Amino acid sequence: MRLEELERAVLAHGGEFQCVQIRDEGNKKLVPFRHVVTPAVAATELPDVGKLREFYATFGSILFYCDEQSGDAARYLAPVSEWPELHDSFMDWMEPVMDEPDEELLPRWVNTCLVIGETPRSGNYILMPTQGPAAGQVWEFDHDGYEFNCAGNDLVDYVERIMAPTGSRLTDFASSMRFITGDPMVQWWIEELLDNRGGAVSTKA
Repeated sequence: MRLEELERAVLAHGGEFQCVQIRDEGNKKLVPFRHVVTPAVAATELPDVGKLREFYATFGSILFYCDEQSGDAARYLAPVSEWPELHDSFMDWMEPVMDEPDEELLPRWVNTCLVIGETPRSGNYILMPTQGPAAGQVWEFDHDGYEFNCAGNDLVDYVERIMAPTGSRLTDFASSMRFITGDPMVQWWIEELLDNRGGAVSTKA
């Protein structure tokens, strides 16, 4: 998909989550979602990997599956201006294990990757290696277990996959979204995603 087509697809895509209250499954509600996009801005020269330059010439940032009432969202591709702060936060997780015997379990590209986004409010990050065989791919870091998972061959592929999640991917999104709007004890679990393209995805096994 070309970047112009991807931009139109992201802006047009919306829908709702069918949710059940955690610890009170008889209580259900619908949570509308959309993707929040900011316009591209002039940026410093970016590495020519993973369609990074083309992507950030089209988008400034994207907040995926945003619920405006609670502020929850599934993923955030950040503007270039926020990358240094995200990198520092990511490296805070890396520093304790850099000198440990298990250091070889970390990808070789950890010290040179770009930190281009995050799972909001989670301590998990979206990474792009700039060197080696993985250069240009999009990876996600989950601090629970220090897991690194390849989530896209490039940024366009990554976004296309986010907008067409599998059941397991939706479950992953749901694990960091609780849609709290008042009482912090009232939290919600996504059971199903219904979008305006006719898609229906469930977190139920």
